Amino acid sequence: MPNKRTVKIRAANDFFVMQRLPSDLIKRLGETELKVLIYGASGWDCEPSVIAEELSVSVDDAAKALAALEKLGLIDVGEERAKKAPSARAQYDSEEIADAIDGEADFKDAVDFAADKLEKQLNRNDLNTLYTMYDYYGMPADFICGVLEYCVSINRRSLSYIFNTAIGIQSEGVESYTDLEEYLKHRRTADNKSARFRSLCGWGERELSAKERNYTNRWFGELRLGFEIVKYAYDITVDNTGKVSLPYMSKIIEKWHKAGIRTVEEAKKQEGEKPKKQQRGGADAEVEKLLAAAAEKGYLKKEG
Repeated sequence: MPNKRTVKIRAANDFFVMQRLPSDLIKRLGETELKVLIYGASGWDCEPSVIAEELSVSVDDAAKALAALEKLGLIDVGEERAKKAPSARAQYDSEEIADAIDGEADFKDAVDFAADKLEKQLNRNDLNTLYTMYDYYGMPADFICGVLEYCVSINRRSLSYIFNTAIGIQSEGVESYTDLEEYLKHRRTADNKSARFRSLCGWGERELSAKERNYTNRWFGELRLGFEIVKYAYDITVDNTGKVSLPYMSKIIEKWHKAGIRTVEEAKKQEGEKPKKQQRGGADAEVEKLLAAAAEKGYLKKEG
C-alpha cells in the first residue's frame, strides 16, 4: 500500500493553521499547486485521482502538483495522514466507548442503528467517530441517525463522509431532529432536481464534478429554484452557445435572481424585452425596403 501525502498543518475544529510560507516560495507555485495545497490543508484526501475529480484537473496535473509541493517541503509523505480540519475528532479509549454503550441508551441505539444501516460490524474507529459526534459535538442520537440514513440513501456509507456531512449540517444552525427533517426535505428535493438536470445535460449516472456540484447546489439548494426555470436557462444557453455551459447559465440565473425572478413566465417576459429583438425588427424593416426598391427597378416581380 503506497504512502499517503499529508499537508503540514495544525487543525482545530473547522479551521487549519498552515506554516508561514516565504513570499518567494509562493511566487513559484502555479495555480494548480496552490489549489492542491489549500485542498490538502483543508483535510481532504491527497491522492491524485481524488484531487483530479474534486478540483477538475487532470490526474497527471494533480500528480505533478503533489510532486512539486513535496519537493518544496510543503507536504510530507507518511503512513499517517495529518489531522483534518473538517474531520477533527476527539479521541476516546476503548473503555470510555464501552462505558458509553453500556450506560447511555441513546448512544447505544445510535450504534445499533449505524451497524444495521451500514450492514457491518463497527470497528473501534467507527465507534470513536460516532461517540465524537454524540459527546464532543453534542449531537442528539436521533440527529445522528437521521444524517446517517440520509447518507446511506445517496449511497454514501463511509463514516468519515457521514461525520463531515453531520458537521456541515450542524454548522448551518441545524441542531434538533425536527430541524434536520426540514433541512433534509429541502436537500432531497435539491438532490432530485440535480439528478434531473444531470439527465437533461446527457451526463447519465456519472458523479458531478466539484465545480458542477457548486452550481447545482447554488441553484437548487441555496436559491431553491424550481427545475423548470433552470431548464429555461439551459435552453437559452444551448441556443446561444451551442453547448452546455454552466458558467453561462449561472450568469443568466444570477441576473434573474438579482431581479427577483423565480418563474419561467417572469423570465420569459424579461428575455422578451431584450434589445436584440428590437434589432432584429429593425433589420427586417431594412430588408423590406431593399426588396421594395429592387421590385421598383424591375429586378423582382412586385406583388400586392
